[in-house]
Amino acid sequence: MGPARPDRRRRRVDSGVLAEPEYRKLFVGQAVSVVGTIFTTVALPFAVLDLGGSATDIGLVAAANLVPLLVFLLVGGVWADRLPRQRVMLVADLCRAALQVVAAALLVTGVAHIWHLALLQIALGTCEAFFRPAFTGLVPQTVSPERLQQANGLLSVVNNVALTAGAALGGVLVAAVGAGWAIGLDGITFVVSAAFLWRLRPRPAAAAASAGSSFARDLAAGWREFVSHTWLWAMVAGASAFLFFIDAPASVLGPVVAKASYNGPSTFGFIMAAMGLGQVTGSVTAMRWRPARPLLIVAAGMSLAAIPLALLAVRAPVTSLLVAFAVMGVEWGLFDTFWVTSVQQHVAPEALSRVSSYDYVGSLAFFPAGLVLAGPLSRLLGVSGVLWLGAAMAVVISVAQLLVRDVRRLTWREQGSASGPGPGAGSGPRPERSVSANDRDGD
Repeated sequence: MGPARPDRRRRRVDSGVLAEPEYRKLFVGQAVSVVGTIFTTVALPFAVLDLGGSATDIGLVAAANLVPLLVFLLVGGVWADRLPRQRVMLVADLCRAALQVVAAALLVTGVAHIWHLALLQIALGTCEAFFRPAFTGLVPQTVSPERLQQANGLLSVVNNVALTAGAALGGVLVAAVGAGWAIGLDGITFVVSAAFLWRLRPRPAAAAASAGSSFARDLAAGWREFVSHTWLWAMVAGASAFLFFIDAPASVLGPVVAKASYNGPSTFGFIMAAMGLGQVTGSVTAMRWRPARPLLIVAAGMSLAAIPLALLAVRAPVTSLLVAFAVMGVEWGLFDTFWVTSVQQHVAPEALSRVSSYDYVGSLAFFPAGLVLAGPLSRLLGVSGVLWLGAAMAVVISVAQLLVRDVRRLTWREQGSASGPGPGAGSGPRPERSVSANDRDGD
């Protein structure tokens, strides 16, 4: 009994993922960077308004970031599998730092125009298209496999805390010193992130595409890896439908309902804060909880979105809205960690960035259209009608996901190999196709 006690203490001391030095560098750099990103999220609309822009101009500037992100994500995924992912992220961060400093200088000196901001957002979206898939692929190179879930959970916690608290701090910052200075501070945080990436020494990545392989072949090999996992493309299709039918209308019509039936921005702000706190709770829980069927939890939880949309449709009391959005936030906190960890564990490591780019593109493909159509649909069906439609679709999408056997039966894997869903998935252990040298060289 005597020796067992020190062993337990050592396990407790060494149980934190931040004990791993390379992950710690990545985490600190990204924690600083994501707070700066929230500052820009708050500051940019006010910068547009200060320049005499309208709500339409705000939407156009936001779309200027999203469109190149969707266009170049697949390109970024290929190059993040071809090149050292750390270097791809480093270049993207330095470019984003320069772009944000330029935006800040234009705003602070009073020479900015809305088209300046739109062009800069196009460039920022392009940088993000290379950064995102590289980041997804790099995380497993910085942490031991048994801590991968905890690593993703901690990153999700930071994102959600930044969303909850960073937005409020960003609002104070914009009010105190102006949108230009807030965006400039975001530029500095990209430099901090780049400094940590420079010092990072990740484990070598799995062999990626050969030097003689063409871009088209690499992209096709990534697609074959993506569609070879039924649970993967089924969940991405569901996420795409969810963003179109539920998230986009809620984003557009939520403020409309808050203004017409509640206390306007203050009520909407409290609702978003409640959801953010729920997401933090879900992320913290996901760091430790390992359900036997993680995607079963994710798919079933998507139906929870029906509750807050239905409550908005009937103009329910604010207290019930806060509770409903907080509960839905818990689901999204779990979703982030369980989903990313599942992808990193089951997809071929050498194709991970390409597959994650297909994930991003597929999930976001119809989101812009959902944002554009929410307003016209509300004139046809009424605001409540669109919200009820979204509530119904949340249940339909959840049920459709649960009907997919591989979604219901996917299990955890300790190693990030791509040998399939593992024991318990499908009718038994079933190797799924991964990206091989023959795939990359066109057989």
